[in-house]
Amino acid sequence: MASYTQKAVQGVSIAFVFGFLAAITAYLTRIVLARKLQPEEYGLFYAVFTFIIFFLFFRDLGLGQALVKYISEFRAQQRYGQIKTAILSVFSMQMSSSIFFGIFFFFLANFLGEQYFKSSLASLILKLLVLYVLFSLFFIIPKQIFQGFQKMFLYSSVEFLKNFLVLILVVVFLKLKQGVLAPVIAFVFVGPLLFLIYSPALVGICRPIFKQKAEQFLGITKKLFFFGTPVLLTDIGGQVIGYVDTLMLTYFVSLSDVGIYNVILPSALIFSLFSKAIGAMLFPLSCELWVKKDTFRLSRGMTILHRYALLFVTPVILIVIYYAQFLVRALFGAEYAAGYPILQLLMVGMLFYVVASINTTIIVGIGRPKTVTLIIFLAALFNVLFNLLFIPRLGLRGAALATVGSYILMFILSTHHVSRYLRSPYHWKEWLTLFPLSLSFFGAVSLIEKLLNLPAVLEMIISAGGGLVAYGVLAYLFGLLKFKEIWRYSELALRKK
Repeated sequence: MASYTQKAVQGVSIAFVFGFLAAITAYLTRIVLARKLQPEEYGLFYAVFTFIIFFLFFRDLGLGQALVKYISEFRAQQRYGQIKTAILSVFSMQMSSSIFFGIFFFFLANFLGEQYFKSSLASLILKLLVLYVLFSLFFIIPKQIFQGFQKMFLYSSVEFLKNFLVLILVVVFLKLKQGVLAPVIAFVFVGPLLFLIYSPALVGICRPIFKQKAEQFLGITKKLFFFGTPVLLTDIGGQVIGYVDTLMLTYFVSLSDVGIYNVILPSALIFSLFSKAIGAMLFPLSCELWVKKDTFRLSRGMTILHRYALLFVTPVILIVIYYAQFLVRALFGAEYAAGYPILQLLMVGMLFYVVASINTTIIVGIGRPKTVTLIIFLAALFNVLFNLLFIPRLGLRGAALATVGSYILMFILSTHHVSRYLRSPYHWKEWLTLFPLSLSFFGAVSLIEKLLNLPAVLEMIISAGGGLVAYGVLAYLFGLLKFKEIWRYSELALRKK
């Protein structure tokens, strides 16, 4: 148990640190762009960028997770020739689909610029981003190889380094007076740069595979497609949930409002790094444990992850909810301050999203991708229908309500299925305990603010600190916060292998 637990804790710790740095760096890029561009320009870039990212499921074909799964499985079985086959198969299929995807949108760019984005500049942005789609394969597939081999430092660093390079390039091209094209050019260049940086590590990992002969190409390709097809459907649903609100807002509201929504939504989604960090290590480990029929460790790990993920994410989310207006104004400027109620709504949804993401990672890892497909499909359908219903009437608030509702539905369905597969009971009592903990936080913050008369930032730090103390004390009294348990897992994270 100790070796798997140690591996999991160390992997999650590495992924969390890099995930945090990656999210902060990406967020800094948005802050820089929001400060340097007009809301209409900011909205234009993210409208086009969201549009092209939305359709990438046609390129990926669900094969990314399939590659990670089968690298982990073949590695456990020491079938290195089949690992080579899987990598070659995925690369060839995704490169072919990338070229087709790029040609299609390159020739459609002028029509979309005029009829959908209603901006002549949108056509040029779309054509340039087609290059990003092609070049991105050269860091995405190495990243999946790193994850499959459980090289968590390398895997986790890719996203951070990508975001860091984009930030640097954005600053450079803004200095060169490129305006709204600055982030576009940055994304075009980042793929080749990352490939050059990670090539030595990739060659080192794959050197034993190079010596092997590719085998069973057709059979393994079928396996990849068989696993990847439901993942593809899941990706489509995930893309719908993540991006359809921006796509619909682009049609129904002004580009300025699209810009506001695209500083608010990422401000909420930055908290998904908690579940991404956990999922990055949990996915290959859950594959391995399920193959070895060790459901006890998997079930126990899920219970612990649920408790501490919610326990530590909740107070941070509460801080953002309470100080939403101040944070939006301070980070992005007064032009975006009207979006703070949208941020508060989305932060509520993030609590449900974190647990749902952990659940769906486990379900895919144990070989039940079709279940996740169904969950995501239902949530996506809910999202589309309620966006169509709410956005024309409520605008940005309607988009946020639809997104939160889809997260809650994912949480309910995924919790039911993962508990059934692992024969692990629900933990509703622990989760419901978060309600009085949240009230204690808000009560303490409100009381301290009434007693203080200090500069805004200092007052916020002191009152939030008091709220965290109240939250922590109540969590300890309710038995959710167990210091001995935390200390043991901290030691495992720091212990050398």
